[in-house]
Amino acid sequence: AMAQQVEHPQYLTPIKHPMHGQQQHQSPQSVSTGMSLDSEPMVPAKDHHNLLQMHQDLTLQMTQLQVRHAQLLDNHVGLMKAHTEVINHADRLQVDLHAAHSKLATPVAAPEKAHTEVVKHARKLQTDFDAAQSKPVSATTHVLAATAAVPEKATGLKKHPCLGVIRLDCNYPSAEGDLDSPASFGYDVTYRVIPGMTLEMAQKGKFTEEVERRFAEGIKFLQQKGVNAITGDCGFMMAFQALARKIATRPVFMSSMVQCPIIAAAFDPKEQILILTANGNALKPQKDVLLHSCGFDLDESRFIIQGCQDIPGFDAVAKGQAVPIDVVQPGIVKMTMDLLGKYPRIVGILLECTQLPPYADALRAATGLAVWDAITAADFYISGYEDNPRFGVDDWQKEWEQAPAGPNAKGKAKAKSKADAQKVKQLAKKQAPVLGVIRLDYNYPPAAGDVDCPGSYDYEVVYRCVPGLTVEMARGGMMTYQVQQQFTAAVKWLEMRGASGITGDCGFMMAFQPLARDVASVPVFMSPMMQCPMVSVAFDYYDRIMVLTADGKNLKDQKEVFLAHCGFDVDDARFLIVGCQDVPGYNAAAKGEKVNVEKVTPFICELVRGHLDKCPDIRSILLECTELPPYADALRMATGLPVWDAITCADFFISARKDNPRFGLNQWQNDWDGVVNEYTLGQNLTPDERSQAKHFK
Repeated sequence: AMAQQVEHPQYLTPIKHPMHGQQQHQSPQSVSTGMSLDSEPMVPAKDHHNLLQMHQDLTLQMTQLQVRHAQLLDNHVGLMKAHTEVINHADRLQVDLHAAHSKLATPVAAPEKAHTEVVKHARKLQTDFDAAQSKPVSATTHVLAATAAVPEKATGLKKHPCLGVIRLDCNYPSAEGDLDSPASFGYDVTYRVIPGMTLEMAQKGKFTEEVERRFAEGIKFLQQKGVNAITGDCGFMMAFQALARKIATRPVFMSSMVQCPIIAAAFDPKEQILILTANGNALKPQKDVLLHSCGFDLDESRFIIQGCQDIPGFDAVAKGQAVPIDVVQPGIVKMTMDLLGKYPRIVGILLECTQLPPYADALRAATGLAVWDAITAADFYISGYEDNPRFGVDDWQKEWEQAPAGPNAKGKAKAKSKADAQKVKQLAKKQAPVLGVIRLDYNYPPAAGDVDCPGSYDYEVVYRCVPGLTVEMARGGMMTYQVQQQFTAAVKWLEMRGASGITGDCGFMMAFQPLARDVASVPVFMSPMMQCPMVSVAFDYYDRIMVLTADGKNLKDQKEVFLAHCGFDVDDARFLIVGCQDVPGYNAAAKGEKVNVEKVTPFICELVRGHLDKCPDIRSILLECTELPPYADALRMATGLPVWDAITCADFFISARKDNPRFGLNQWQNDWDGVVNEYTLGQNLTPDERSQAKHFK
C-alpha cells in the first residue's frame, strides 16, 4: 500500500476523523470503570492513532481499487469491441483464402502464369489471416482481404445480409409488418430480448445499471451473430442510439426517426410532414435526443405529430393481445385523411411507431403520398450490403433462403373474407411508382448501374434532358436564366408524367435542389449525398465514412451547398473524400465514350483498399458520383463494408410509394410490367427545345 502511495500521490486524500481535535468528556463513572457510557472499551491514544492510520490506508486502497476497477471495465469494453472486429476480419480472410485456393483447381488459359499468381495471392491472404489470428485482442487495426482482382464469379460466396433487432422485455403476438415479425422482411432477422428493459424505460430514455449492462451484451451478441445492421423494436430506443453505436461497428438505427433529415431535405421547407406515433405526448420527453440525433425539432411547425392512442383497438399490444388490423386500419386511414384536410401542406408521412408499418400500404393507397416507416429504414441499411441483381459483380453473395410467406403475402389467390373481396373490387388500382431523372445536356453510352441506364432500376424511369445544362454549370452551381427556365419546365414535365420522385444524373446538381423542390410536390433528391445524414447517424462519432467521387476537388468547391442541404461538411474529419480522377479508364464518360467497367473495377477496388489500409476506422462507403454504382457490388465484396450510391438513394424514396409485397393492403397498385424502355438523349423534347440542346444527335 505504501508503494502504491508513492506511485500515485494524486490519489492521496487526507481524511479528517470526526472526533479529531475535539476534547472528549467522560463521566466519573466512565473514568472510574474504564468504560464509556455506551459500555464500549476505551481506546488508548496510541492505539487510536494506529487505528486512524489503518483507516486512512484502507480508504486509500479502496479509492485506488475503485479507480483500477473503472479502468479495467473501460478496457474490457474496448477489448470486446476489438475482439469482435478481429473475429469478423479473420472470417472474411478465411472466406477469401478459400476462394483463392479454389482457383488452383480451376482450368485456366495460361496454367503456369495463373498458378503463380494464385499462389502468390493465397500466400498473401494466408499471411494476413495469420496476422489477424495472432493479433492481440486490444488491437483495433481494421484487417481487410487484399483481393488482387474482382472475379466475375467468386466460389466463396458471402452470406446474405441479416438484420439484428433489440427487443423490449415484452411479449405479444406481432402482426405482419410489425418489426417483431420476421415475415416483415425480405432477409433474415436475429432478435435479442433485453431482460428487464421495459417500455417505460425506453420512454424515459434511462436504464438501470443492470439493464444497461444487458443492453450492451445484447448489441455484442447480435454483432457476434454476424448481423449487418442493428435496430430496436421500439422507436423510443433512440435515446440509446449513442450507446449502441459506441459498441457496434455495424450501422445502428434504434428508431425510424433517423429517416427524418433525408425526408425533410427532399421537400420545400414550407411543406409539412405528418408523423404518426403511438402516443404524441410520449415523444416530448425525447425532444433533445431527437433534435441531436435526427435533426428533428418537436416544436418546428413543419412537423405535424399525431398519436394513435385514441384509435379503437390500437392499444391491444399494450395489453399483450393481437392487434385487430381490420378494425384499426380504417381508423388510422380516417384520422390521416382528416389531418390532410386540416393541414393541406402535408406532402409526406413518417410512421414513428414500430407497430404502424402494417398500415403503410393502406395510407399510400388512400392518400397518394409517400409513407416511410421502420421497414423502409431497415431496408435502406440492409441495401448497403445487398448484392444488386441488375448490375455489378454476380455470384458473390448467397441468395436469401426465403421463409414461407405469411397469410397476407402478395400473390394470395383469395381475400381473407367476403367483405375483404368486396373492398378489393371497389379499390381503383394506383399506378406503379415512377422515377423521374433530370439529365445534363450531355450524351454518352451509360453502363449498367449508371443513373442514365434505364436497366439500373426495378421500376419505371422517365428521363428529361435540360437543353444547355452542362456539367460545368452543375459544378459551379449556377445556371443562366434560359437554362433555369428549361430546368423548372423539366421538373414539372416529369411530375406530370407521374414521377413519384425526382433526381439528377450528376451529383453536383445538389446546388439545384432548392429550385427543384420549390417546383415539385414529390420528393426531390438531386444527389446521392442526400443519404449522408442517414449514414453518419448510424455510426459512432469517431468512425469514418469514405465518400468516393469523380473528382475530390470539385466536391470541395460545393462545400456550402452540401452543408446547407445534406448536413455534410467536406472539412469534417469523419468524412474521407477520395477522387477517382486518376483511375485508369474511369474518365471515358467525360470523353463521351463507353466505360469499360470490367477493366476499371480492379482499379477502383485497389484505390479504396489503399485508403482502408491507411484509415482502419472507416466503417462505410458512400458513392457520390452517379457513374459509380456499377462498382458498388465489387466494393461490397472486396471490403465487407456497406456501400450506398445513387441507386440505393432512388430505391429509398421510391419504396415509400411502392406496395410492400410482404404485408399490408393488397391489390391497390398495378405491378410494374418489367419492360425497360430505352432512352435517347432529347427524345422527350420538342423540336424547338432540341434546337437549343448542344449534344442532341
